[in-house]
Amino acid sequence: MVKFEELQDEADKFAEEYKIALNENTNYEEAAKDWGVEQEGGMIYYMEHTGEIEEDIRLWLDLKGGKCLDAKILRPGEEPPREPILSLSAPMPIWKALAFKELDPITALMQNKLRVGGDMGLAMRYSKAALELANSTEQTDRTVLTKYNLE
Repeated sequence: MVKFEELQDEADKFAEEYKIALNENTNYEEAAKDWGVEQEGGMIYYMEHTGEIEEDIRLWLDLKGGKCLDAKILRPGEEPPREPILSLSAPMPIWKALAFKELDPITALMQNKLRVGGDMGLAMRYSKAALELANSTEQTDRTVLTKYNLE
């Protein structure tokens, strides 16, 4: 079984590269230009542990005006800097399918494979931004999703 400490470096690398990828994605910038401007822009991805991985991985995103101000893997027991407006939760194999474009986030939401915490109307209003959040993973090292048996 794999503990958080063993995958922390790969997870941190993913978060760092994801922030860069989001900030370089002009389609995301346009689709999310109003996100976080008149409301809180923080989000958390809950990657629920499965297979060899013993603990959930939580990615904090601070999003505002089409930019990612921060992307950080939260340590076990660590609280986010502030209450997120939305959270997205799914088992690790679903996150892997999203990251490798085997599943799009809208379909995942509609099939209840990806669960939203918070304002679902807000999530749907920014569905194009959600697609670009998923597309941005192509510019990252996704080793944390491929190195371990997630089944």
